[in-house]
Amino acid sequence: MARPLNFQQIQAFRAVMQMGTTTGAASMLNTTQPSISRRLAELQSSTGLELFEMHQGRLRPTSEGKLLYKTVQKHFDGLEKIESVVAIMRKSGTGALRIGCTPTLGAGLLPQVVRAFLSEFPGTYLNMQTMNTPQLADLLRQDLFDVVLTTGKLDPRDFEPVIIKTVPAVCVLPPGHRLHVEPEIHVSMLLDETMLSLGEADDLTIEIKKLLQAHGLSDNFLIETTSSIAICALVAAGNGIGIVNPYVAGTFAGQLLIKPLVPTIDVAVQMAMPRHTAPSLLTRHFVDVLLAHVNGMRADPGC
Repeated sequence: MARPLNFQQIQAFRAVMQMGTTTGAASMLNTTQPSISRRLAELQSSTGLELFEMHQGRLRPTSEGKLLYKTVQKHFDGLEKIESVVAIMRKSGTGALRIGCTPTLGAGLLPQVVRAFLSEFPGTYLNMQTMNTPQLADLLRQDLFDVVLTTGKLDPRDFEPVIIKTVPAVCVLPPGHRLHVEPEIHVSMLLDETMLSLGEADDLTIEIKKLLQAHGLSDNFLIETTSSIAICALVAAGNGIGIVNPYVAGTFAGQLLIKPLVPTIDVAVQMAMPRHTAPSLLTRHFVDVLLAHVNGMRADPGC
């Protein structure tokens, strides 16, 4: 009756197949030649198969031996992959990081964070997807992101969002605009100005409309778009004035004027992670780098 195989027998068999001799296999496994021969004998006895034959004083694998080696090697290839993944995880988490963010944060906040992170953890695979807040929330519910960043609102009933930074929105004007000499832009100065905005459902747009209404100004925008990046590009080309978060405004520094807005409208950056999955070590490292960066940022326009 065939007896169960053990790992030492399989390991000895693989080493002999790779090295060609029991002496070479013993050296490879840091053991003795008699130990290798004993394990081979046990393996052949357990399987009831003749795995080697002597040929001109050397062991030569039989057809059964070659077939078994193919199966054994697949097993060891899998083990080596597991060991490689474990080594990566031990060093930096899962070895891959999936970040979801809004386009403005992807353009204005995260590039420097990613650079600092990868300088500390080189070779990490990083996937960063930019999309609107509802899409981010939907994919986060499916555990398809390790961490999400947005200036929109995340439902606390679904997630546990954390505000990592609150900064005031800024007013962006074309170069040479009549208000370029003003140190700050009061909302009352926007009378008769062509205003650009995001869609009506956008959180910042809602706050801007409240501010305009409170000062008796029209909240009918002539140009609407779905991206703060597009607003800045349109303003830089002389199409009007916009109110945006400072992260995206900073990416257009030199192409438009960035002024503090009075009264202020706070823009909060929220971070969230999957609720039912503990963050990986790599995710925690990334969050540490992110928080260090945002806590060291200036509070002035264009930060």
